Amino acid sequence: MKITSLSIALISSLAIFSGCNDIDNTGENIVGDNFVSAEIIDDINASTMLNIVKANINPNATNAFGYKAVKINYNTKGQNDEDIVASGLLVIPTATTEYKNYLNSIGKSFSISMICDNHGTIFLNSEAPTNVEVKDGIPNYPQAISMTGYAGFAGIYPDYIGYGSSNDVEHPYLLKKASARASVDMIKASQRYMTDNNIILNSQLFISGYSEGAYVALDLAEDIETNYKDEFNLMGVAPMDGPYLLDKFGDSIIKSDGVMSVPAFIAFLTDSYSKNYEKITLNEMILDSKIPAFYNLFDGNNSLLNIQLKLGLGFNAPTNYLFKDNFISDYEATPENILRVRLQENNAGNWTAKTKIKLIHCSNDDIVPVSMTTGVYDILESLGSVDIEKYIIDGVTADYTKGETVHTNCATPAYTEALKWFNTIRSGEI
Repeated sequence: MKITSLSIALISSLAIFSGCNDIDNTGENIVGDNFVSAEIIDDINASTMLNIVKANINPNATNAFGYKAVKINYNTKGQNDEDIVASGLLVIPTATTEYKNYLNSIGKSFSISMICDNHGTIFLNSEAPTNVEVKDGIPNYPQAISMTGYAGFAGIYPDYIGYGSSNDVEHPYLLKKASARASVDMIKASQRYMTDNNIILNSQLFISGYSEGAYVALDLAEDIETNYKDEFNLMGVAPMDGPYLLDKFGDSIIKSDGVMSVPAFIAFLTDSYSKNYEKITLNEMILDSKIPAFYNLFDGNNSLLNIQLKLGLGFNAPTNYLFKDNFISDYEATPENILRVRLQENNAGNWTAKTKIKLIHCSNDDIVPVSMTTGVYDILESLGSVDIEKYIIDGVTADYTKGETVHTNCATPAYTEALKWFNTIRSGEI
């Protein structure tokens, strides 16, 4: 089969247990009225999925779920409250008659828990979940194969603003307000679609995310606890290897002896903030010779490597190959530096969390340092969050001659741990 994103997590010990064409907006909406339309992308039977699970996840598996992948279009708002029709991938498990009969025999019925999983940084629109899951009769979105085909969760995968149906606008990268809102609105629209189509939900909602998606996951959890606590039954949150403390992340890069391990990331962040905050301008931050390259650089048509090529930068480039020396000096010395202030405003994890949170990070992450997780853990704990833990993964390696990074390779063990943890909560073990 074709795998086009992160490797499928090898969840060999996970126990499976779960307490048409275009479709228009019909029926009663329980959590909002932002659903626009849906299109079924793939509909794969349980037998086919079992073969995929055996080949890629667990050769000893005896059961898998059917897999219905749906593109959801929904109304949301951008960073500056502009109306946007965004999209995301919803993947729904379908149980075999045999499995339903088994559940009946032990006094249980088949109902579905949901995971909203938020993807890491992408640069190409083709990497958005709904574009990865192309209509070809083959499941192509790796996390959905694990979360839905094997584990039986309904998977909710926002494309994010700037990708999928909203690729005519630029993605608001690492901006707290837009990040959380696009994901919570995707959950609302997905729940509406499933309710309208008689999918039996047990109301359990889990949240995960990797890298940028971890940042989104933590913002989303705060938004739900603050604004939607009566509408969602949030059970567990597993952010993985995220840059939660953006000002500290900036401190580690924007300094006189700083190095940009992947210049495209920090260029994306500065471009995003310059477009969303009036007093932040590329002219003040970026070398004059580099500014022309920023035109349409982050429009979803340039890969990471192409972005760095256009900027004339390679991996591990000195910070002053992109930023002006006077800006670097001001950022280092001035607490009121406008970029620093805005980064602080967008830090994640600044509330007293009531939900179970498991912060997962690789100890030797070479792009997002583990101090992001240990730091946000300390903040959450200091604010009175009691049901939180940090899980640090050691020993992840990378072959840099093959273009690998520890940050990318950490995804498989991180997702494995997150999904195992979700399953223990779903099954009532913790």
